[in-house]
Amino acid sequence: MKKLLPILILFLLLINQNKAYSQTNTIESGLKTTVSGTVGEFYLNFSGYIAPFASVVLTSDGVLLATTTADENGYFYLTDILIKAGSSKFCFEATDLRQLGKSYSCMSIPPAEDSATIEGIFLPPTLGLLRLEIAEGSSTIAHGYSMPDALVTLHVGENMYLTKADESGYYEFTLENLKGGTYQVYATAKFKGTDSLEPQKKFTLKVLSWWEQFLQFLRELWEKFVNLLTSISLGPLWIAIPVLILIIILLKKLWPAAFTSIFHGKFFIFFPHLLRKSKKHLHHDWWMGY
Repeated sequence: MKKLLPILILFLLLINQNKAYSQTNTIESGLKTTVSGTVGEFYLNFSGYIAPFASVVLTSDGVLLATTTADENGYFYLTDILIKAGSSKFCFEATDLRQLGKSYSCMSIPPAEDSATIEGIFLPPTLGLLRLEIAEGSSTIAHGYSMPDALVTLHVGENMYLTKADESGYYEFTLENLKGGTYQVYATAKFKGTDSLEPQKKFTLKVLSWWEQFLQFLRELWEKFVNLLTSISLGPLWIAIPVLILIIILLKKLWPAAFTSIFHGKFFIFFPHLLRKSKKHLHHDWWMGY
Protein backbone atom coordinates (compact mmCIF):
# COMPACT_ATOMS: atom_id res chain seq x y z
CA MET A 1 0.00 0.00 0.00
CA LYS A 2 2.86 2.35 0.85
CA LYS A 3 4.37 1.65 -2.57
CA LEU A 4 1.14 2.67 -4.33
CA LEU A 5 0.78 5.94 -2.39
CA PRO A 6 3.41 7.96 -4.38
CA ILE A 7 1.88 6.77 -7.64
CA LEU A 8 -1.57 7.88 -6.51
CA ILE A 9 -0.28 11.32 -5.50
CA LEU A 10 1.43 11.75 -8.87
CA PHE A 11 -1.80 10.79 -10.66
CA LEU A 12 -3.78 13.40 -8.70
CA LEU A 13 -1.23 16.09 -9.52
CA LEU A 14 -1.53 15.32 -13.24
CA ILE A 15 -5.33 15.62 -13.10
CA ASN A 16 -5.13 19.03 -11.36
CA GLN A 17 -2.69 20.31 -13.98
CA ASN A 18 -5.10 19.29 -16.77
CA LYS A 19 -7.96 21.10 -15.05
CA ALA A 20 -5.88 24.23 -14.65
CA TYR A 21 -4.85 24.11 -18.29
CA SER A 22 -8.48 23.65 -19.37
CA GLN A 23 -9.60 26.60 -17.28
CA THR A 24 -6.87 28.78 -18.71
CA ASN A 25 -7.99 27.94 -22.25
CA THR A 26 -11.59 28.78 -21.39
CA ILE A 27 -10.64 32.19 -20.06
CA GLU A 28 -8.50 32.98 -23.09
CA SER A 29 -11.20 31.91 -25.53
CA GLY A 30 -13.69 34.22 -23.81
CA LEU A 31 -11.69 37.35 -24.57
CA LYS A 32 -13.30 39.71 -27.14
CA THR A 33 -11.64 42.19 -29.44
CA THR A 34 -13.63 45.23 -30.54
CA VAL A 35 -12.79 46.54 -34.00
CA SER A 36 -14.19 49.93 -34.94
CA GLY A 37 -13.88 52.18 -37.92
CA THR A 38 -15.52 55.12 -39.61
CA VAL A 39 -16.47 55.86 -43.18
CA GLY A 40 -16.62 59.56 -43.89
CA GLU A 41 -14.83 62.78 -43.10
CA PHE A 42 -17.33 65.33 -41.79
CA TYR A 43 -20.19 65.47 -39.31
CA LEU A 44 -23.54 67.06 -40.06
CA ASN A 45 -26.31 67.99 -37.64
CA PHE A 46 -29.91 68.39 -38.80
CA SER A 47 -32.86 69.79 -36.89
CA GLY A 48 -36.37 70.73 -37.92
CA TYR A 49 -40.06 69.95 -37.45
CA ILE A 50 -42.76 67.79 -39.01
CA ALA A 51 -45.52 66.58 -36.64
CA PRO A 52 -45.64 65.37 -33.04
CA PHE A 53 -44.10 61.90 -32.59
CA ALA A 54 -43.53 61.38 -36.32
CA SER A 55 -40.65 59.11 -37.27
CA VAL A 56 -37.98 60.51 -39.58
CA VAL A 57 -35.51 58.55 -41.72
CA LEU A 58 -32.49 60.33 -43.25
CA THR A 59 -30.87 58.97 -46.42
CA SER A 60 -28.33 60.13 -48.97
CA ASP A 61 -27.94 58.50 -52.38
CA GLY A 62 -30.15 55.64 -51.16
CA VAL A 63 -27.93 54.98 -48.11
CA LEU A 64 -29.51 55.05 -44.65
CA LEU A 65 -27.74 57.59 -42.45
CA ALA A 66 -29.89 57.92 -39.34
CA THR A 67 -33.39 57.68 -37.87
CA THR A 68 -35.14 59.59 -35.12
CA THR A 69 -38.58 60.46 -33.72
CA ALA A 70 -39.97 63.94 -33.32
CA ASP A 71 -40.83 65.05 -29.80
CA GLU A 72 -44.29 65.92 -28.49
CA ASN A 73 -44.06 69.35 -30.13
CA GLY A 74 -43.06 68.01 -33.54
CA TYR A 75 -39.34 68.89 -33.45
CA PHE A 76 -36.68 66.37 -34.48
CA TYR A 77 -32.88 66.27 -34.22
CA LEU A 78 -30.32 64.24 -36.15
CA THR A 79 -26.85 64.78 -34.75
CA ASP A 80 -23.29 63.68 -35.53
CA ILE A 81 -24.13 62.26 -38.96
CA LEU A 82 -20.88 61.13 -40.55
CA ILE A 83 -20.78 61.97 -44.27
CA LYS A 84 -18.28 61.88 -47.11
CA ALA A 85 -16.67 64.96 -48.53
CA GLY A 86 -18.74 66.39 -51.37
CA SER A 87 -22.10 65.05 -50.13
CA SER A 88 -24.81 67.50 -51.09
CA LYS A 89 -28.26 65.85 -51.32
CA PHE A 90 -30.18 64.50 -48.32
CA CYS A 91 -33.70 63.04 -48.21
CA PHE A 92 -36.19 62.74 -45.37
CA GLU A 93 -38.97 60.17 -45.16
CA ALA A 94 -41.50 60.88 -42.41
CA THR A 95 -44.33 58.70 -41.09
CA ASP A 96 -46.91 60.05 -38.67
CA LEU A 97 -47.69 58.42 -35.35
CA ARG A 98 -50.96 56.82 -36.52
CA GLN A 99 -49.36 55.77 -39.83
CA LEU A 100 -52.10 57.48 -41.81
CA GLY A 101 -49.63 58.80 -44.32
CA LYS A 102 -46.04 59.55 -45.25
CA SER A 103 -44.02 62.32 -46.80
CA TYR A 104 -40.79 62.14 -48.76
CA SER A 105 -38.74 65.24 -49.48
CA CYS A 106 -35.14 66.10 -50.30
CA MET A 107 -32.88 69.10 -49.85
CA SER A 108 -29.57 70.07 -51.39
CA ILE A 109 -26.66 71.88 -49.75
CA PRO A 110 -23.29 73.00 -51.10
CA PRO A 111 -20.90 70.03 -51.41
CA ALA A 112 -19.65 69.26 -47.92
CA GLU A 113 -16.15 70.55 -47.20
CA ASP A 114 -16.41 70.65 -43.43
CA SER A 115 -18.71 69.72 -40.56
CA ALA A 116 -21.89 71.80 -40.39
CA THR A 117 -25.26 72.24 -38.68
CA ILE A 118 -28.49 72.78 -40.63
CA GLU A 119 -31.50 74.01 -38.67
CA GLY A 120 -35.15 74.89 -39.22
CA ILE A 121 -36.01 72.20 -41.78
CA PHE A 122 -39.81 72.11 -42.17
CA LEU A 123 -40.78 68.77 -43.68
CA PRO A 124 -44.01 68.54 -45.72
CA PRO A 125 -47.12 67.08 -44.05
CA THR A 126 -47.65 63.36 -44.11
CA LEU A 127 -50.43 62.41 -46.53
CA GLY A 128 -52.66 59.40 -47.11
CA LEU A 129 -55.63 58.78 -49.41
CA LEU A 130 -58.42 56.38 -48.50
CA ARG A 131 -58.92 55.51 -52.19
CA LEU A 132 -56.70 56.09 -55.19
CA GLU A 133 -59.51 55.43 -57.69
CA ILE A 134 -63.02 56.82 -57.42
CA ALA A 135 -66.04 57.25 -59.68
CA GLU A 136 -67.05 60.64 -60.96
CA GLY A 137 -69.57 62.00 -58.48
CA SER A 138 -68.19 60.07 -55.50
CA SER A 139 -65.59 61.20 -52.93
CA THR A 140 -62.47 60.18 -51.04
CA ILE A 141 -60.62 61.38 -47.93
CA ALA A 142 -57.13 62.90 -47.89
CA HIS A 143 -55.61 63.22 -44.41
CA GLY A 144 -52.36 63.31 -42.48
CA TYR A 145 -50.33 65.27 -39.93
CA SER A 146 -48.28 68.46 -39.81
CA MET A 147 -47.26 70.86 -37.07
CA PRO A 148 -50.14 71.86 -34.77
CA ASP A 149 -52.04 74.87 -36.16
CA ALA A 150 -50.06 74.81 -39.41
CA LEU A 151 -51.81 75.98 -42.57
CA VAL A 152 -51.99 72.94 -44.86
CA THR A 153 -52.45 73.20 -48.63
CA LEU A 154 -53.62 70.16 -50.58
CA HIS A 155 -52.70 70.21 -54.25
CA VAL A 156 -55.04 68.20 -56.51
CA GLY A 157 -53.94 68.74 -60.08
CA GLU A 158 -54.33 72.47 -60.65
CA ASN A 159 -56.76 72.81 -57.73
CA MET A 160 -55.67 73.83 -54.23
CA TYR A 161 -57.57 73.37 -50.95
CA LEU A 162 -56.66 75.02 -47.64
CA THR A 163 -57.27 73.96 -44.07
CA LYS A 164 -55.72 74.36 -40.64
CA ALA A 165 -54.26 71.46 -38.68
CA ASP A 166 -55.72 70.94 -35.23
CA GLU A 167 -53.82 71.04 -31.94
CA SER A 168 -52.44 67.53 -32.55
CA GLY A 169 -51.37 68.38 -36.09
CA TYR A 170 -54.14 66.36 -37.78
CA TYR A 171 -55.83 67.67 -40.92
CA GLU A 172 -58.43 66.24 -43.32
CA PHE A 173 -59.91 67.02 -46.73
CA THR A 174 -62.96 65.53 -48.45
CA LEU A 175 -62.32 65.36 -52.18
CA GLU A 176 -65.55 65.42 -54.16
CA ASN A 177 -67.13 66.82 -57.33
CA LEU A 178 -64.00 66.04 -59.33
CA LYS A 179 -64.27 65.63 -63.07
CA GLY A 180 -63.09 62.45 -64.71
CA GLY A 181 -59.32 62.36 -65.17
CA THR A 182 -56.00 61.70 -63.44
CA TYR A 183 -54.72 64.03 -60.70
CA GLN A 184 -51.37 64.41 -58.93
CA VAL A 185 -52.04 64.89 -55.20
CA TYR A 186 -49.58 66.20 -52.59
CA ALA A 187 -49.58 68.41 -49.50
CA THR A 188 -47.49 71.36 -48.35
CA ALA A 189 -47.75 73.50 -45.24
CA LYS A 190 -46.85 76.85 -43.76
CA PHE A 191 -45.90 77.28 -40.12
CA LYS A 192 -44.92 80.57 -38.48
CA GLY A 193 -44.10 82.10 -41.85
CA THR A 194 -41.96 79.18 -43.02
CA ASP A 195 -42.96 77.07 -46.03
CA SER A 196 -42.39 73.35 -45.92
CA LEU A 197 -40.27 71.48 -48.42
CA GLU A 198 -42.17 70.19 -51.45
CA PRO A 199 -42.61 66.40 -51.40
CA GLN A 200 -40.76 64.40 -54.04
CA LYS A 201 -43.27 61.55 -54.04
CA LYS A 202 -46.89 62.30 -54.92
CA PHE A 203 -50.11 60.32 -55.12
CA THR A 204 -51.96 59.64 -58.36
CA LEU A 205 -55.74 59.89 -57.99
CA LYS A 206 -57.85 58.51 -60.84
CA VAL A 207 -61.44 59.73 -61.24
CA LEU A 208 -63.46 57.52 -63.57
CA SER A 209 -65.96 59.13 -65.95
CA TRP A 210 -69.37 57.51 -66.47
CA TRP A 211 -68.15 55.82 -69.65
CA GLU A 212 -65.04 54.50 -67.87
CA GLN A 213 -67.23 53.22 -65.06
CA PHE A 214 -69.38 51.32 -67.57
CA LEU A 215 -66.30 49.80 -69.22
CA GLN A 216 -64.92 48.85 -65.84
CA PHE A 217 -68.24 47.22 -64.94
CA LEU A 218 -68.12 45.14 -68.13
CA ARG A 219 -64.49 44.25 -67.47
CA GLU A 220 -65.24 43.12 -63.92
CA LEU A 221 -68.31 41.18 -65.11
CA TRP A 222 -66.23 39.40 -67.74
CA GLU A 223 -63.51 38.59 -65.19
CA LYS A 224 -66.11 37.10 -62.83
CA PHE A 225 -67.57 35.05 -65.69
CA VAL A 226 -64.14 33.73 -66.67
CA ASN A 227 -63.31 32.94 -63.05
CA LEU A 228 -66.62 31.07 -62.72
CA LEU A 229 -65.98 29.00 -65.83
CA THR A 230 -62.42 28.21 -64.84
CA SER A 231 -63.20 27.47 -61.20
CA ILE A 232 -62.26 24.08 -59.79
CA SER A 233 -65.88 23.08 -59.19
CA LEU A 234 -66.85 23.57 -62.87
CA GLY A 235 -63.61 22.30 -64.30
CA PRO A 236 -64.70 18.64 -64.76
CA LEU A 237 -67.85 19.76 -66.62
CA TRP A 238 -65.74 20.95 -69.54
CA ILE A 239 -64.75 17.32 -70.03
CA ALA A 240 -68.07 15.69 -69.03
CA ILE A 241 -70.37 17.78 -71.28
CA PRO A 242 -68.66 16.97 -74.63
CA VAL A 243 -68.37 13.30 -73.66
CA LEU A 244 -72.08 13.21 -72.74
CA ILE A 245 -73.04 14.79 -76.10
CA LEU A 246 -70.97 12.22 -78.00
CA ILE A 247 -72.62 9.38 -76.06
CA ILE A 248 -76.13 10.70 -76.89
CA ILE A 249 -75.24 11.01 -80.59
CA LEU A 250 -73.84 7.48 -80.63
CA LEU A 251 -76.92 6.01 -78.90
CA LYS A 252 -79.28 7.78 -81.29
CA LYS A 253 -77.33 6.43 -84.23
CA LEU A 254 -77.30 2.85 -82.90
CA TRP A 255 -80.86 2.74 -81.49
CA PRO A 256 -82.95 5.46 -83.20
CA ALA A 257 -86.21 3.73 -82.15
CA ALA A 258 -85.36 4.36 -78.53
CA PHE A 259 -85.57 8.12 -79.15
CA THR A 260 -88.95 8.03 -80.96
CA SER A 261 -90.97 8.19 -77.75
CA ILE A 262 -88.83 11.08 -76.53
CA PHE A 263 -89.48 13.19 -79.62
CA HIS A 264 -93.24 12.45 -79.41
CA GLY A 265 -93.55 13.09 -75.69
CA LYS A 266 -95.62 15.78 -73.99
CA PHE A 267 -92.67 18.14 -73.86
CA PHE A 268 -92.53 18.54 -77.61
CA ILE A 269 -96.28 19.28 -77.83
CA PHE A 270 -95.37 22.83 -76.76
CA PHE A 271 -92.56 22.99 -79.34
CA PRO A 272 -94.09 21.46 -82.52
CA HIS A 273 -91.48 23.08 -84.74
CA LEU A 274 -88.91 20.73 -83.22
CA LEU A 275 -90.82 17.75 -84.71
CA ARG A 276 -90.65 19.10 -88.23
CA LYS A 277 -88.28 17.25 -90.48
CA SER A 278 -86.43 18.73 -93.31
CA LYS A 279 -87.50 17.38 -96.68
CA LYS A 280 -83.96 17.48 -97.96
CA HIS A 281 -81.16 15.99 -95.96
CA LEU A 282 -77.56 16.84 -96.35
CA HIS A 283 -74.92 14.20 -96.84
CA HIS A 284 -73.70 14.59 -93.24
CA ASP A 285 -77.13 13.97 -91.63
CA TRP A 286 -76.10 10.39 -90.84
CA TRP A 287 -75.09 11.31 -87.32
CA MET A 288 -78.71 12.24 -86.47
CA GLY A 289 -80.00 8.80 -87.54
CA TYR A 290 -81.54 9.60 -90.94
